[in-house]
This record gives sequence, structure tokens and C-alpha cells, in this order.
Amino acid sequence: QKHGFRLGGDAGEAQVTRRYILATLSYSTSQSSPWNDSLNFLSPDLHECNWHRNYTRGNFPFGDFDPVGMFCIIDKGKLSSPISIHEEFLLNDENYPLRYLELNFRIDNDLNGPLPPEVGYLIDCKAVGLENNLSLTGPLPQTMGNMTSLFSMALILNGPYFGGELPSSLFRLKNLTYITIQFNLGKDWSLPSNAQISDDTQLEQIVLKNNFSGKIPSWIAKLKKLQVMDLTMNNFQGVIPEAIGDLSSVKYLNLLGNNLTGALPSSLGKLPAIEVLNLGNNALQGELPTSIENLRTLQLLDVGSNLLTSTIPSSFANLESLKYLVLESNRFNGTVDVLESMKNLTILLTRSNSFSGALPDG
Repeated sequence: QKHGFRLGGDAGEAQVTRRYILATLSYSTSQSSPWNDSLNFLSPDLHECNWHRNYTRGNFPFGDFDPVGMFCIIDKGKLSSPISIHEEFLLNDENYPLRYLELNFRIDNDLNGPLPPEVGYLIDCKAVGLENNLSLTGPLPQTMGNMTSLFSMALILNGPYFGGELPSSLFRLKNLTYITIQFNLGKDWSLPSNAQISDDTQLEQIVLKNNFSGKIPSWIAKLKKLQVMDLTMNNFQGVIPEAIGDLSSVKYLNLLGNNLTGALPSSLGKLPAIEVLNLGNNALQGELPTSIENLRTLQLLDVGSNLLTSTIPSSFANLESLKYLVLESNRFNGTVDVLESMKNLTILLTRSNSFSGALPDG
């Protein structure tokens, strides 16, 4: 071991600590049976940057080349997403310092058991990917809040006993930019009710499609750089928090297919960058807020299959960018004359309401 921790520390200590953490990961996730492929883990004669095998999958940023296990990246430039062709792989640190490492378990390798708390102390870990490991169990460790280099986390198609409340510490990580949790078989996922968000948070994308339950917490509105929030097809309940209007950078907000109730918050009209707003297939009630007229960048609005009432506000005529409008399966009444002036509107779905009069031409 020639170089130490990127964030400081004795060189020998760096390697010992890193190998110990990876050993606990290996032992904790092979409790019932060994991994299908050892991925060179715990090989005493190999530097830990070699603890992976190359698979051909065709869906990796480099094409067919997919190093499964742990691999390392040369310290040659700034952090990029989540792997960049401008970065180079490292098999040891004799000639270059190790800048980042990545945990990539995106194959069915029969990881079984929980992720140990020690994994949260891989402070140089840039990305975590877990996919198709049906025997993983338990929640993510709270210690993941120590992974100060973490940029991307993707948990996809894992098993029925894997999941729980996401660690609140995860959301204070300043470099974390992408979170994807979807199509796992577990049904016990939830967001923490409280989380401390740093002022310089970089989180841009949250995709949660995994039977998440509970309420949408108001702290999520503190994610000032969030551009994509996709909470489709979960079991979120309660009202849409009024604070959601503080998401000043969000372009894509999708809450389709939950159990949300109550009125649409007027603060939705404060989303200056919004392009897609999908609130369909919930149990939302009341009227469409007139504040929606302020959404000049809005291209798609879906409020279909709710319990919304009243008429279309005349202020909808100000939605000059709107192309797709879904109002079907509600309790709307009145006419749709206000939509006549919306020249960019190409798709309009209004069935199963109590509208009167003719639909706009075109």
C-alpha cells in the first residue's frame, strides 16, 4: 500500500481498514451460502482493487465491460457521474493514488444476509449498485451517512426481506447526486420523518418505485438542486406537503399511483422550472388551484383518476407551454372553453367527468 486515504490517514492503515470493511461485507452477505462468484474477494495476494471480475452485460457506461465487485479509480480529475470515460481503472496504487472506489454488485451473485454497518466507513466509495440479489435482508445501515464521497446509489430488483426506512444520515451527504430504489420485492420501505439537509446538497434525482409507505416528508423541499422526483406507484399517504413549492429546481415531479389525499397545495404554482407534473391515480380532492397559471414551463399536467371537483380555472389559458392535459375520471363540471386559446395543447383527456359543451378543435 503506497498511498493512504484520500481524506488523510496512514498508508498502511488505509489498506488494512479498507480490506477489513470489505471482509465484513463478504462475511455478512454470505451467511447461508457463499457467493456464486467470489469476485476475488479476500484474495490475500491481490490488491483489493482487483477484487472484481469483468462481466459482459452491455448496459454499463463503458459498453460490455462491467467490473463486478469492487473496483478503483485513478485520482486524475474531478468527481463525475457515476463513472466517466475520463476516469481510469486502477488495479493497485503503486503509481497513482486511489481516488475513489465503487461497489458494483449488479448481477445475481446470491448475496445473502444484511449489509454490515462497517460498509458505511468506506469513505472513498463513490457509487453503490446492488441488483438482483434476492437474499439480501434488512435495512440500509445508518452508518452510510459517513460515506462522504458517495455520488450515486442504485438498489434494483433485490429480495423480499431487503428494505426499511432509509437512513436519515444519507440525506446529509453533500456529494450524493442520484438515488434510485426500484422494483425490489420488499414492501417495508419508507422515508425518514426527519432529516438534516445541508445547505450545499447536490441531490438532483430521486427515483423511488418500491411500495414506499408513510407520508411524503416536508424536509424533501429543502433539496434545492433536485430536478427529478419520481415517487410513482408507491403507497404514500396523507397530503402533499405545502412545502413542496420550495423545490425551485424540480423539472419532473411524478406522484402517480399513490394514496395521497386532501387538496392540491397552492404552492404547486411556485415551481418555476417544472415541465412534468403528474398527480394522477390518487385520492386528491377539491379544486385545481388557480396558482397553476404561474407554471409557464409546464408541458404535461396529469391529475386524472382523483376526486377533484369544480371547473377548469380561466387562468389555465396562461399555460402557454402545456402540451398534454389529463383531467379524466374526476368530478369536474362546466365547460372546457378556456382551453380553446391553448395553441400548444395536443393531447386532452376529459372523459368520466361532467363537462358540458364541445371540446376544443385540433
